[in-house]
Amino acid sequence: MRPELKNLQWEHEVLEQRFTKVQQERDELYRKFTAAIQEVQQKTGFKNLVLERKLQALSAAVEKKEVHCTFNEVLAASNLDPASLTLVSRKLEDVLESKNSTIKDLQYELARVCKAHNDLLRTYEAKLLAFGIPLDNVGFKPLETAVVGQTLGQGPAGLVGTPT
Repeated sequence: MRPELKNLQWEHEVLEQRFTKVQQERDELYRKFTAAIQEVQQKTGFKNLVLERKLQALSAAVEKKEVHCTFNEVLAASNLDPASLTLVSRKLEDVLESKNSTIKDLQYELARVCKAHNDLLRTYEAKLLAFGIPLDNVGFKPLETAVVGQTLGQGPAGLVGTPT
């Protein structure tokens, strides 16, 4: 009975070692699987972002062409002479370009002001905590601001970058 017990103990030890090895292989495969899934998610997220930006650019281009075609139809229906037509068209393009530039400047200024406001709130909260005053004792919850559809930069308020 003694040699049979030793054989069984030896087989048990061998099986335990195999089991440990299989567990390690399983864990490694799981880590690789998780890493592969995260990589695929990251790549698809980036591709979605690129496609979204392309879609926005194409939508803007389509809208601009539609406006241009409508404008040309209106001008054609007005029966103006070609010289007047060209002059009116140029003036309208100049006005549109000026308005678009103003809109971009105002969007940048809004982002800068929102960033400055949020920086001020973070400084205020840090000072309260530095003086040992819990934020819950203030009596109100400060409102962080955000520009809809834009992500504000993380730099100082004077150095806000506009989205590209």
